[in-house]
Amino acid sequence: MELPYILIVEDEHALSLALAAAVKQAGFQADTAPSAAQAREAIQSQRNYDAMILDIGLPDQNGLEFLASLPAAQRPPTIVITAHGEIENTITARKLGVIDFLPKPLDFAEFQDVLRRVAKPTPSTHESADQSPEAVAFVGAAPSMRPVFQQIAHCCASEDPVLVRGDTGTGKSHAARLIQGNSLRNGPSETLVIGPSTSAGPLNSALKGARGGVLILEEIASLNPEAQSELVRQIESGAPADFPRLIATTREDLRSLAQNGKFRSDLFYRLQVLEVRLPSLCNRMEDLPALVSYFIGQLIPDRNLSITDPALVKLMSHDWPGNLRELHNSIAFALTVNSGAGAIEGSDLPDYLKGESSRVDDKAPALLVQALDSWLDAQLNEGSDPIYRDLAESLEATLIRRLLERYDGKLARMASALQANRTTLRRRLQNS
Repeated sequence: MELPYILIVEDEHALSLALAAAVKQAGFQADTAPSAAQAREAIQSQRNYDAMILDIGLPDQNGLEFLASLPAAQRPPTIVITAHGEIENTITARKLGVIDFLPKPLDFAEFQDVLRRVAKPTPSTHESADQSPEAVAFVGAAPSMRPVFQQIAHCCASEDPVLVRGDTGTGKSHAARLIQGNSLRNGPSETLVIGPSTSAGPLNSALKGARGGVLILEEIASLNPEAQSELVRQIESGAPADFPRLIATTREDLRSLAQNGKFRSDLFYRLQVLEVRLPSLCNRMEDLPALVSYFIGQLIPDRNLSITDPALVKLMSHDWPGNLRELHNSIAFALTVNSGAGAIEGSDLPDYLKGESSRVDDKAPALLVQALDSWLDAQLNEGSDPIYRDLAESLEATLIRRLLERYDGKLARMASALQANRTTLRRRLQNS
């Protein structure tokens, strides 16, 4: 049985790719159109779309005007996304029969929930969808994930080799398959999982099977010296149009390995033409609530279950060295232990997480550092380097204002309670 199709009408290529990944994770297939004209052609083709994801800000026509121009019989159930949530747009969208109206930046967990309500996948769809823990890699909208979407978009628009880097469990394999599935190459695709014992034989077989297409080399750092030499030889002797496009994944720092003579430097430079770097879960903790909700829905799709705030605090205070895979396993454990209550409690979590709440104060700076990194990126990307003193004074003034709110705006009382100089505090506020 053919899987339901969703049409994504979005001109921002990185977001279009992220939406396509979320659609596939939800158990559907996706077509994309970057303009109203191309969307119209797709709708007028023979394919019947089960739903449409529509951006208002299209390059050739307002999305709602495009929707209104379609005969009612041709309008698929539609979810509208926009960076501007004006009431007029919402009213117009509702009049046109739009199912839901989602603002940017998207909450991908919410988006998938809406999508499942609009177009229910067939029973066989879940078997075809990628159910691995890392398949959830692109759920959420943390600042650290935004460059990842751009990097993947550049990779999909190129035929150059790609190196996908990230710690264990961050979703490297899923990112590689996403690039593979959206590659400009139409030839066959192969994946070779590499271990220390992988010889030149399996490597040559994989290269031959992916000729003219795309070959994923998982954990390329494990490739032994003999096979590394063979891969370099094959790259140098292969016809450019016929040799497969290579997408390599690694949890190691290949540059350091090459500098230390543990990996061939000529092979490293051939593989690292384009690069995708996936952040660790501890560097995208803003996404953790959405990731938890996604895993709950994935593991028990027929049961409406949430998670309590205390349990979420315990999860937020953990370092997650195993990243998405570890989080998935922790939620799976909690669901097994949960005795039918309406929410996951802290007592349902694995033992090593139950004591994490006592460490929340120690972990709070990690979340602060993430916010600080985002702020610094904005300050440093304005075109000219700021003066350090200005940065420090701005941060200190913000801290004083936030503290002042907790003391009912009474500067004298705050200075006394925190053992600070009132005159200095007032001067810091006046100079900011």
